[in-house]
Amino acid sequence: MAHMTQLPTRENIAPPAPRPALTTEPEDAERAEGLRRMRRLATGLLVLAALVFLVTHLFTDLTGVWGFVARASEAAMIGAIADWFAVTALFRHPLGLKIPHTAIIPRKKDVLGESLSNFVAVNFLKSHTVAPKLRKAEITRRAGNWLEQEKNQAIVVERAGQGLEYVLKRVDDDAIEGITRNVLVPKLVSTHKSPVLGRLLQEIVQDGAHHRLVDLVVGEAYVWLANNPRVIDEIVAQKAPDWVPGFLNDTVSNRLRKEVLGWVAEVRDQPYHKARQALDRWLLELAEALKSDTTIAERAEGVLDDLLRQEGVVHSVLEVWASLKRLLRGAVLDTEGEVHARIRGLLAQIADRMVNDVEFARSMDDRIARAAGDLAESFGPELASVISDTIAGWDAREASDRIELYVGRDLQYIRINGTVIGALVGLVIHAITLILPRI
Repeated sequence: MAHMTQLPTRENIAPPAPRPALTTEPEDAERAEGLRRMRRLATGLLVLAALVFLVTHLFTDLTGVWGFVARASEAAMIGAIADWFAVTALFRHPLGLKIPHTAIIPRKKDVLGESLSNFVAVNFLKSHTVAPKLRKAEITRRAGNWLEQEKNQAIVVERAGQGLEYVLKRVDDDAIEGITRNVLVPKLVSTHKSPVLGRLLQEIVQDGAHHRLVDLVVGEAYVWLANNPRVIDEIVAQKAPDWVPGFLNDTVSNRLRKEVLGWVAEVRDQPYHKARQALDRWLLELAEALKSDTTIAERAEGVLDDLLRQEGVVHSVLEVWASLKRLLRGAVLDTEGEVHARIRGLLAQIADRMVNDVEFARSMDDRIARAAGDLAESFGPELASVISDTIAGWDAREASDRIELYVGRDLQYIRINGTVIGALVGLVIHAITLILPRI
């Protein structure tokens, strides 16, 4: 008895997990009233057919016109009851009787949800159905019309600023330091950098982007030499023998200073000076050497690796990041600043093109349509599974009531049609029974 299984009681039975409740729309009250009205009409026709049937059978001899009335009411009752049973069997057990193949939706809601999901995926979420619909929607033009309004431009800029501010708040200095120290620097050290440096140097020289730097260096060199004449005097004095007279050193210094300043001035003032051309040739040769496996490339790699391993590199990156973060946050918070104004101006230009450039709008619509069509084609089953997953999460009884609320009003027309058609069929059958014996 010690090992007897404990019987379940209210205390040890866990309550069932609550099912997700269905949402209620404001229009549901109107739908419910429409459903009740149509039910009353369909039921009223059934009651009317029954009353006519009783009256004709109790108070007439069922001959002549009364025969037609009696048979029409009888057939109308049969049609009304049959269609009532069919409609009711979709949502519940008629009269509470658990007749086979009734309460179809509560019992089969998961299967119906899966079938509906597959139907939507196969017939609707396809590229050839989605893409044309999106092309007709003219998304680009409509978006341009929305973006043309200044208040909407301000909304876009504000939302973008809030997103950037959100990112900046969540990226701290420790994370940047860790990425720099543990990821960025090791990756740069392990990368073969000299070919990249060689190609970069070659592009700079061929584009002439270094000429301004050369102009700056030569110009500053000329100013410095002109302002420091004693430098050349000291060099000459140090290199000259002790027995050379002082006046001779001064003569040489003055002459050398004049020649050096003149040569530097020529380099400064002549864009195609031989010295500049020689520098360009040397830089191009250096670039070729860096792109190849040469000793210069190896030495450059070593120098760059030593520089990258210095602790100051990490600190420099952190300082740059701090400055950049301050600038970005300042630009984001200053809604009347130049950055916001420029972005709004750019949005206005984009909106104008989206509205007025027909070819551009058509091209963008086509790209959007093709992209959406491809996505629908690729992820159609996953998207459509929202239907089956949602229906599977519904309570069976509540789901049935909800579906009936949406489609039950139209289904009542089946009962009305069944009553009317039944009456007509009853008339035809009674007429045939009267005609056949006379043939």
